[in-house]
Amino acid sequence: MQLETGRTHQIRVHLAHAGFPIVGDRVYGGRLALPRGVSEALRQALREFPRQALHAARLQFGHPVTGRPVECRSPLPADMRGLLDMLAAEERVA
Repeated sequence: MQLETGRTHQIRVHLAHAGFPIVGDRVYGGRLALPRGVSEALRQALREFPRQALHAARLQFGHPVTGRPVECRSPLPADMRGLLDMLAAEERVA
């Protein structure tokens, strides 16, 4: 998903309202609903993910003094990469 603007709270609330809660969101995540046939390992990984699976891969903003664009990039954290790998493996099996 690509966002133009938004604070973490707004993103979490809007995604939950749209029916796409963020994994690991203990406040707005709601009840974990998975399709039949999901492995117990994936079910446990999703249930026990220790934080909100929310990551900004790229941020861009105007420098407060010069006004020039500043761009910051950050790779996906290992715990989120692992969860995505589990989801992809589960999809291949289904």
